[in-house]
Order: sequence, then C-alpha cells, then structure tokens
Amino acid sequence: MKKIFFVISLFSTSLFSNFIGMNNGARPLAMGNTFIALSDESSAIFYNPAGLARLNRFDLIASRQKLYGISDLSNDMVVIALPTPFFRTGLGAQEISLKGEYSEKIFYLSVAGIIRPQNIPIRFGGSIKYESVQFENYQNAKINNLSNLDLDLGVLVDITENVFFGYSIKNLLEPEFEFISISDKLDRIHTMGLCYNWKNSVNFLADYIWTETDSHWNFGSEIWFFDVFAARLGMYNERLTTGFGLKAEKWMIDSAILTHEDLGSTYRISLGLKIGK
Repeated sequence: MKKIFFVISLFSTSLFSNFIGMNNGARPLAMGNTFIALSDESSAIFYNPAGLARLNRFDLIASRQKLYGISDLSNDMVVIALPTPFFRTGLGAQEISLKGEYSEKIFYLSVAGIIRPQNIPIRFGGSIKYESVQFENYQNAKINNLSNLDLDLGVLVDITENVFFGYSIKNLLEPEFEFISISDKLDRIHTMGLCYNWKNSVNFLADYIWTETDSHWNFGSEIWFFDVFAARLGMYNERLTTGFGLKAEKWMIDSAILTHEDLGSTYRISLGLKIGK
C-alpha cells in the first residue's frame, strides 16, 4: 500500500507532464537505454528518428510493461516502420497510465531519409508528436492546456562500417502544460551517441544526455550468438539493466529488467514482426 501511495504522489507532482519513463521497447532498455547511434529497428522513432532510414521492410514492435509490480500502473507502446518510397515512414504510440488516476500519451508521425556525400551514409529524420495528459479524477476542474504538439529531430552517420555516430534533440518546441495552478514545461533533451559494432555480433554503445539542468552518461552492450540469441547489459542513469533477445527471420522477442532501490524491479517485454526482405 505504501508503494501505491508513493507512486500516486510521484505522478501528481514530479512526473506531471514530463513524459519520462515511457515504454520505448525492451531491447534498448536492456542496453542501458542506449540506442541513439544504433537505432536499427522501428523503436528508433523514440530515440533517433533518423534510424528509420536503416529499415527496408515493414517492422512492427509492441511492448507491455508493468511498473514496479503495481497492477494498476501500466506502460504500453506500439510502433510501425513502413518502407515507403524515397522516405521511410514511422507511426508510434506510447501510454503510461495509473488506472483511475492519471495518464500520459504520445503519438508519433516520423519520416527519415539518407544522403551519401563522398560515400558516407548520413541519415536524417524527424517526428511530429502529439502529447496529452489526463487527470481522471478532475473532470470538473478548470483545465488550461493538457495537450500540445512537439518535434524531435535526429541524424545518424556511419563513420566507418563499424563505427556509428548519432545525435538527437527531443522536445524541440519545449511545450508547456497547465493544470489548474500547476504549470510544467518539457525541457529539450540532447543526446549524442557512439556505437561500435564488432564482427557483426557485438555492439558497444555510449550515450551522453544533457538538458539545461542535468547531464549523464548511459552505457550498454549486446552480444549475439548465431544471430539468434542476444544477451544484453547496461547502465542507465546509474541503474543496472539487463535482458535478452530471441529472433528469427520474421519475428523477435525481447525482455529487459530495470532495477530501482525504492520501488523494486521493472520488467518489460517486446514482441516484433518483420515482413519483407
């Protein structure tokens, strides 16, 4: 019971319209939430939309997460990448919800392309986002602004065949949300990342994230065995993450565990479907 009251308090104060802790898929989380410079699946929408330009076939991922073992607190997402001509297209949705109390939702429309100056692949992309907040027990309260449009931008450069650099800026418009006497603005989030791919079976990743008020490093690693099973380990804002992946030609399953010293561990699972060559 104390855990439930703690989470409700967390949502109603420090998490109001911050859209943090959203479900971005299990694979990146298992690698310490580092994905800016890799971004090779449809969940790139949530990290670096330029990564959509890596995809040449239909790619769908859906993920479910139960936060901190609380049955009424859930976190879901679904994302689709489409191999449209000229530019790759992505659609995504995320929701974090405390049943009967609070919810945050984000909807994405993303596009990405590629240019090759001097045979160096440079991918670029952007996302238009619709963000909304809902307090379910305050239907009759005075509501000022609980939805907004926002933009994310990203670039991805293949420095060599094995070294990739990525940069993204999220919440470019820094939208502000107002609820009765509470006002909260989303900070711009900048992230630079590097990925080193060794023998097409091991990825080492590092992301540096900064805002006006904070900065930190995330680190991650992934090793594939026979291109079927993957083991992953990471450090996300000084918290340990781990997980595994299993894939075939047309499907994949990923899991991740994030530890929290006060609330316990969070478990996330993702299912994916790939169609085409």
